[in-house]
Amino acid sequence: MKTFTFVICILLSAIASYAVAPAGGYAGNSSKFTTAVRRVAEPFTICLEAENANSNAPISPDPNASGGLTRGDRDSSDYWVTYQTDVPITGKYLVTLRYYAEQNSLVNVDVNNGTIEQMELPASNSWNIVWREHTFEVELHAGNNWIRIMELPGYNVRQDKACWTENGPTDPNCDFDVFASVSDPTPQCSETVTFTAQCGGPNCEGLTYSWTGGGLNFTGNPASVSAPAVAAAYNYWVTASKEGCGPMTSKVLVTVNCDPNPIEPFSSCVEAENSNSDGEITDDPNASNGKTRGTQNGPSYFVEYQVNGVKATGPHQVTLRYYSTQPTGIAISVNGEETAPLTGLAASGSWNVVWAEKTYNFTLKEGNNKIRIWSGFGYPVIRQDRICVIGSGGTGNPPTCDFNITASASTLTPACSTTVFAGAGCTGSDCPSVSYEWHGQGTNSTFASATILPPYTNGTFTYTLTATKNGCEPVVRNLDITVTGCEPSGPFGLCREAEWSASNGPTSNDPNASNGQTKGAQNNYDYYVDYFLPDVPASGLYPVTLRYYAEPNAQVSVSVNGNIAIPTLQLPPTHSWNIVWREETFYVNLPVGNNTVRIQGLPGAAVRQDKICVGNISGNARMAAPEFISTTPDLPSLQAYPNPAPGEFKASFHLKTGEAATIRVTDVQGKVWHTRSVKGKGSHEERISLGNAPAGIYLLQVKKPDSVETKKILFTR
Repeated sequence: MKTFTFVICILLSAIASYAVAPAGGYAGNSSKFTTAVRRVAEPFTICLEAENANSNAPISPDPNASGGLTRGDRDSSDYWVTYQTDVPITGKYLVTLRYYAEQNSLVNVDVNNGTIEQMELPASNSWNIVWREHTFEVELHAGNNWIRIMELPGYNVRQDKACWTENGPTDPNCDFDVFASVSDPTPQCSETVTFTAQCGGPNCEGLTYSWTGGGLNFTGNPASVSAPAVAAAYNYWVTASKEGCGPMTSKVLVTVNCDPNPIEPFSSCVEAENSNSDGEITDDPNASNGKTRGTQNGPSYFVEYQVNGVKATGPHQVTLRYYSTQPTGIAISVNGEETAPLTGLAASGSWNVVWAEKTYNFTLKEGNNKIRIWSGFGYPVIRQDRICVIGSGGTGNPPTCDFNITASASTLTPACSTTVFAGAGCTGSDCPSVSYEWHGQGTNSTFASATILPPYTNGTFTYTLTATKNGCEPVVRNLDITVTGCEPSGPFGLCREAEWSASNGPTSNDPNASNGQTKGAQNNYDYYVDYFLPDVPASGLYPVTLRYYAEPNAQVSVSVNGNIAIPTLQLPPTHSWNIVWREETFYVNLPVGNNTVRIQGLPGAAVRQDKICVGNISGNARMAAPEFISTTPDLPSLQAYPNPAPGEFKASFHLKTGEAATIRVTDVQGKVWHTRSVKGKGSHEERISLGNAPAGIYLLQVKKPDSVETKKILFTR
């Protein structure tokens, strides 16, 4: 025990001696015992006062502010402050903003003129006494950087200072994806085929590619090998690798055919200007057919290409020809299914001289298909020229029709205001090649399922499901839905904005328009707008008032539910394209329930459509944007904000304590993007984020035990 105590004392003495030793080592000992402790540099940090920064906001004194001064004011202006300084290294930085805000406030954050991010600042609940701090992370490069923080309309934020603190190195540049393609997806046995890997995203440099499949392992891009000598379907995989990043893989299906007389493959090209679109048609002598869709620096838009006569269900190569002055991104859906929510495009280097092409591999159905390509929505707009599709020629045998169709609904006797969910059932070997369409009372869906909003009136309404397959007779099934429990309504009145309606015309801004936007192009008459009129309470003759712009005399046709009602309607001139509007009233017969009124431009002068108002519109009828609001006094309590939304929003509603309800978000085709069960606690506010949902109109629904509340939301990108 004494020996142990002695050893402990020796150790403590040594530690104490080490603590007081000079910097060169122990006193009286050699430098081999020099301490290895190294002083670690403190992370870079700096605080920038708002009053010393570039800004459009007024400076105001405040004894509680860090420097005695702040930037900001309580008024309708949208103020910004730009904080600017040098940082020593490239990497991540934490930014802590000190501010005053009497309510939760939304601001935009712009770093070095990059992508603008929206951020919510929690309330400090004070304008000049209690400040609050909010921290967020940004990536900065070595040298000079700036961060601009700007309040959004409707919010007031008083900025005090921003402190920047170094927070580690930048993550590896791993924003890339890979897509595999093959020169011939249906080669003959032992035929040479070429595999190509296409990279999407901003970080494609430095990638290596390896391939496996068909009993082979090979590298390179592109890479040519012989197809297997045995007829079968083979999956080939490409793996893209980069130091510091996880591997990305993609596969392509190769169906080897040993028939000495192969069937002619499917091939088709579809022009953008001949396709359904809300993008403007533009002339271009370098385009494949002399015309394209899309305007430089113009609004976001889509083109929906109709690819008819596909010979066999399976993988197809889809090649997009386009123009773009800078790298960008697009979204693609096939038959309503989001196939590529975001895919990168390289710059063609020109807006109207040099085009570029990119090839994708998508599974198409036998028969008719729709490929929709969105451009813009937060990314630079491209100019779309055409798509070309190549695929299998099929077996050459007569088409088979082995499918049986049924139609069903969540209920056939809904109470008033109840949403009905309808679906198609299919049995048989040919079900994967069947396409579906739902119609009736304003419902238009190309999915097997559909969300039906029956009219808010008592009666029986028919909805039709049509199932089709190439070479087969269409199968039609009807659903009769009987609505009960609706109270008699008062005089019917409803207004609909053109920009919120289905149309093949481009959307344009106009401060003189009823909602700030219109539909139509100045040098093209051939545009239509489909105005959806829900819940017409009774069949009869209704007045319709069109607000429009037309420089000289113009003419349009009017149809109701696909039937011509007025072949030619003369519109007097407004003598202006964007300043002076005019209203013209005409009468059409509308049946009870949901209706669609199409106003189509006729040859001659172009018409810019603003809105229509139908029925008794005195006093309390308001605009239906983004949803309809009629004269019915019992308005639903469901609210959504912000609306339009960037992909995340809050749903506010009331649910009795203890009641169970379901929150659901669907698109207008009936696809469910979000569902959640909630328990009633009175007032609810639920945050909903749909980060992958493409831009468009969505339905927010809260299904309660005795009712369903519905709200339309517009997503922008």
